[in-house]
Order: sequence, then C-alpha cells, then structure tokens
Amino acid sequence: MGHWGRSCVACPFFFKEREVIEELLAENGLVPDIDDDAFGEAYERCPAVQRSVIKNAVGFAYALAQDGVEPVMQARRLGHVEQSVRCERLEWAFFAVDLRRFPLPAIFSAMVQALVAKVRTLVVHVSGPVSDPLLFGCDFLSAHQVFTTDPEPVLKILATSGQGICVDLAGTDLDYPRTLRPDPAAYGVEIRLPDSGYVQAYKAVTAEVTVQGRPYICYGGEPGCAPVVMAERLLGCWVWDEITPDTFRYRTLNFS
Repeated sequence: MGHWGRSCVACPFFFKEREVIEELLAENGLVPDIDDDAFGEAYERCPAVQRSVIKNAVGFAYALAQDGVEPVMQARRLGHVEQSVRCERLEWAFFAVDLRRFPLPAIFSAMVQALVAKVRTLVVHVSGPVSDPLLFGCDFLSAHQVFTTDPEPVLKILATSGQGICVDLAGTDLDYPRTLRPDPAAYGVEIRLPDSGYVQAYKAVTAEVTVQGRPYICYGGEPGCAPVVMAERLLGCWVWDEITPDTFRYRTLNFS
C-alpha cells in the first residue's frame, strides 16, 4: 500500500474483537465508504503539526479516563436491603458526527471513552465535510468503519447486535432508545492565546465548525472564565462533562 508511516501510529487501546459485527454489516451490503487508500492519502496530506494536535487530544482524553479499576460487580447494604450492580461493556457504539457542530477534539475524546470502556465495535457516520484530520484521527483510533451515506440501515443492523449506544454529535433525527445527543450550543470554545504555528494548526483542524456555542472550554484564560480552562500547552485537549467510560457500559441493578 505504501503507507508505512501509518503503521506506527495505531492507538494503543485498540481491541481486536470487532470482526463479528463488521462481518454482519458486510453481509448486509453495508461496506464502509472510506477505504484504506483514503485513510493513507489523508495521512499523507495531513501536516505533522495537525496530526500532533489530534494525538495530544487523544492522549489527554485517554489519560483522564484512567480513573481506577474497571467496574464489574458491586454490592452494598442499604439498611435492610442488599443492592448489587452488574456492569458490562456495550457491544457497539455508533457515532454520528458533523464537523460543523463539534470540533474534532470533542469527537475523538468521546470515542476514547468508548475505547476505554472496551466497547467491541465503533462505527462512525459523517454528515457534511470529511476532512483529512478527521480521517487521520479515525485511523489513529482504529475506527475504520466510517460511513457517509444513509445511516439508518447501519444503525438498524447494529440494533440487532446486542446492547449499544448512539452518540449523536451531528444533530440527526436517528431513532434509537439509547441515544446521547449533546447540544453544541453548550460547548463553545474560546482561545486566549497569542498566535503561533500550533494555534494555526488547531484552527485548521477545527476549521469546519460553524456553531458558536457559549464558552465551555477556554484555552489560555484565567481560572473561572469558563467551566473548563486549559493551559496553553493543552490547546486542543477536551474533557466532556456528560460522556465518560460509564456512558458505554450497561448496568443492571438487583435488590434483595
């Protein structure tokens, strides 16, 4: 293929258990719209400094998500009642994304939470522009099931493949019982940093964003100027307030 540069960037928390759902999609004629050549070409076109912005965002999200032992079974006594909680990873996560609504660091941070939770299969549907940084990030996260055509048939097949979740960052009207749909109006970004090559790279990576929400993250601001303030060296990093590894786990409660 000639894309040897890509082979060394694969994300370290990729789990090789996805073939069953991928094969099921293929058997139903649902083949990803982005092939390996497209990922390779995007890698070649994406400047190194833009790739650095994405890798830093992914690394930051992964580090923040390491919050202790993975929950499996918990039990406690509440007065005269015994409560037990069983926690299992979801089989799949469907990410509907639109680069005009949320910046790429937000999208990839959400995907990292699913990977940390060890979700078996990540499927991505892109509405609107498909940028080189987007493809590089999906490739970096080993999220190669990327579709750009009608998402309904894909979600319909996924719905027959065990417990899953739809994370709608595109503002679609997809109908699935377990859907999380953050409002981009609540997740604006403000930059209070002097211009630099890295700032320009961040702006290039997020150039497609058109929704200007109220400030949620401020890069370079004073503490308290926004709900989340990031130092200059963390430009491009993202932390979600409503998407965590637990978002991608299935919990059942038992009382006795």
